Amino acid sequence: MIVYDYTPRTIVETHKHDVEQFGVVVKGSLAMVIAGEQRILMVGDTFRIPAGTAHGARVFEEITQVVQVFAPPRTDLPKPGSDGATKP
Repeated sequence: MIVYDYTPRTIVETHKHDVEQFGVVVKGSLAMVIAGEQRILMVGDTFRIPAGTAHGARVFEEITQVVQVFAPPRTDLPKPGSDGATKP
């Protein structure tokens, strides 16, 4: 499980990876595109990205925090900062 803190107007370019990804928005909001379908996600909304599926996101005007889980766990992500949050 990883906590991501995104600054306002962050763009996560479209990409894909070989593991499944799940997440829940715990603060803020963002637009996420998964396999070409856009969804607006707000606090409490969840998402699932199957392995190998193209996806990206655009954070709106406020700091946004998303808790994410990768299955199996990814080993190529940045290590968390002293506050426990990972900043991509």
